[in-house]
Amino acid sequence: MLSTESRSSGSRALRAKDGEFSSSVVVDASFVLKLILPEEYSEQVRQMWEWWVRKEVEVSAPYLLTYEVVSVLRHKVFRGELVLEEGEAALLAIQAQGIMLLHPKGLEQVSWELAKEFNRPTAYDTSYLALAQLLDSEFWTADKKLKNALQGRLPCLRWVGELPPPGSYSGKERGEKGD
Repeated sequence: MLSTESRSSGSRALRAKDGEFSSSVVVDASFVLKLILPEEYSEQVRQMWEWWVRKEVEVSAPYLLTYEVVSVLRHKVFRGELVLEEGEAALLAIQAQGIMLLHPKGLEQVSWELAKEFNRPTAYDTSYLALAQLLDSEFWTADKKLKNALQGRLPCLRWVGELPPPGSYSGKERGEKGD
């Protein structure tokens, strides 16, 4: 279930340091949709998600995630890419993932500043980036245009293309030191 919570910037989220994994991550709609729909990188996203669940990593997103996911799924149903029941099942599956929807104080301002700094035409993407910055977390996306536009400029930005191919995932790639 998508759960909602308002948090101040003093979150308990921890940042990855010295090769250890982060206890929290921020994901965007492009990432979450790959978890549910069969698309390029979907298997890598599912494997990463399973690893996060095993390691009790807190997965968060701004409230915007809900609207973007509903919009994409509805558009796919409208265009005939999904039948109505598939769209509804996909929405229910996403809601069951336990993503924390957060709106910490200052999110809008940080989003605005990031959009200005990186000359982005909208603040949708920078809302996710702002949340990751406020939580001191990694931000995972499947948006290649965003990755290309910000490549190397934000250390928290991670792209699904960085994930190992299906079948080769062990968790060591994310800094796991062993069980």
